[in-house]
Amino acid sequence: MEHAVREYYSSNRALKDFFTAPELDRAFGEALAEFFSKHLCEFDKPVLLELGAGRGILARDILNYYRENYPQLFKNIKYYIYEFSPYLIEKQKQVLRNFPNVEWVENLPKIEGIIFSNEFFDTLPVHIIKGNKELYIDDSGNEIWLNVQDERINEYINRMGYNGLDQVLEVCLDCIDFLKKISESLIQGYHMVIDYGYTSEELPRFPEGTVVAYRDHKVIKDFTKGAGSVDITAHVNFSALIEYGKDFGLETILFQNQRDFLMHIPTFLNELEKLSWEEDAGSVERLSRLKTMLVSMGDKFKVLLQRKLS
Repeated sequence: MEHAVREYYSSNRALKDFFTAPELDRAFGEALAEFFSKHLCEFDKPVLLELGAGRGILARDILNYYRENYPQLFKNIKYYIYEFSPYLIEKQKQVLRNFPNVEWVENLPKIEGIIFSNEFFDTLPVHIIKGNKELYIDDSGNEIWLNVQDERINEYINRMGYNGLDQVLEVCLDCIDFLKKISESLIQGYHMVIDYGYTSEELPRFPEGTVVAYRDHKVIKDFTKGAGSVDITAHVNFSALIEYGKDFGLETILFQNQRDFLMHIPTFLNELEKLSWEEDAGSVERLSRLKTMLVSMGDKFKVLLQRKLS
């Protein structure tokens, strides 16, 4: 899965098979910017570090919002982007060419500020487990179930209380490893994840797991076909991020669905109300896109905010 995802995101197919909330409307980025501003004021030299910036639209909307509404913060802030795809980096540099305070990094630097992501963790590879067997794919695309080899998988299942569950489980060890890197990067500050996912309580809703592939905005349930040319993804286990975050000094201070998160941010509410009273075609279309963030994406997507304990 890791190889297939890297191959996909390094190709010109990247981002053609799905859309994200920032691409729907600038109101999403402006809402995040407003939320972040309350925390960034805690730091003398604040830093935002975005994991996997897609086309760079979210970064653009956040920085534009600060330039227009918080000029001093815009002057002081440093914006890092962690991205492995040369293809996407070039796209991002085109979109962000007017922002000299943006820098691309291959490794997470030591920072004081906020590390955040929108649809990043769902691209990290997972181990697909059922009983004591793990799914492998051979060179011909055939499924082969073998005994679990990595003891960390068993430790994960024990810790999360998933022993004895008669269903497919997805174990994202890379999520845990990356969470550790995030904690080590934060001298002090916050970590935010926005992604589609589930909690342990919701796990029975996915008896066959959540790994799927997307192509041309359509779901391909057999994700073994076309690896490298399709977007392979898995729902994020937020209970695991919360649980393992404790090991790395990451205290959960907010966890809610995307709808509730956005509805508590005044800038988003104001935009929603303003558009509700306008009747021109552009405003009606924007209102529809904002409602998509709240309705079809509102429950599926969750927001997790963690604070690095000193």
